[in-house]
Order: sequence, then structure tokens, then C-alpha cells
Amino acid sequence: MGAGDFTPQTVRTAFFDREKERCFVCRTPLQWADRGFGWSAHHRKPRGMGGTSDTRIASITNCLIVCGSGTTGCHGRIERNRDVALAAGLLIPKNATTDAFAPAAVRVRRMDKTWWLLTESGRAVEVEEGMPQ
Repeated sequence: MGAGDFTPQTVRTAFFDREKERCFVCRTPLQWADRGFGWSAHHRKPRGMGGTSDTRIASITNCLIVCGSGTTGCHGRIERNRDVALAAGLLIPKNATTDAFAPAAVRVRRMDKTWWLLTESGRAVEVEEGMPQ
């Protein structure tokens, strides 16, 4: 594993416990065996080419389980539409270093337009739509 990679336990917790085997964004059912092409673990705040020393990058609050591979499904839409993904909290600016941009502090929107905060304990907590970003 490189710097900023999610641990296998983080991915399992996000996949099975938090997301209940569904894409975080569109809620499509997923199969564990399809990892890498049917679904992937997405870094909301990117690692960067050489990895990172920021421990929050590998946190469960930075991990989204999304359908697709980075070029397909919700993962592909996030990567192709970065401005929209930033506004929805699906991406967090890599160079933003204040606590306001820590993954646990940035709410994230699902396709159904509900807003969520991801917790260090591996939960997703729905928050009100009008909550400030």
C-alpha cells in the first residue's frame, strides 16, 4: 500500500457497514467480487501522484464506495465533472488544508439530493439541506 491508500478494513467497513453494498451516490446494488470494474473506493480528497503525508487522505471520511472504475459509472461522472463533484462534496480540493476542508467536515450529496456527513466511526449521517458547506 502506498501513502494515502485505504486499508482493506476501511474499504470493507465502507462497503458492507456504511453503504450496505450500494453505490454511495446512486444507491445501485454492488457485488464485492466486482471491485475494480463494477465499483471502486474513491478518494474525495485526492492522494496525488506521489502519495501524501496527510493521514486524513486514508480516513474512512475520505472514502466513498461508488459504482464504476474511474471512467465508468458514478466514479467516471465524478472524474469527468469535477466542478459539479466539488459542489456536491464528492471531491474536496487537494490544496485546501484548513479544517473546514477536512473530509469529516465536508458534507456530500447523493443523487437523490440528500446531504450526508461521513464520520470517523464509519457511519453516514444525513444532514439538513440548508446546512452551510
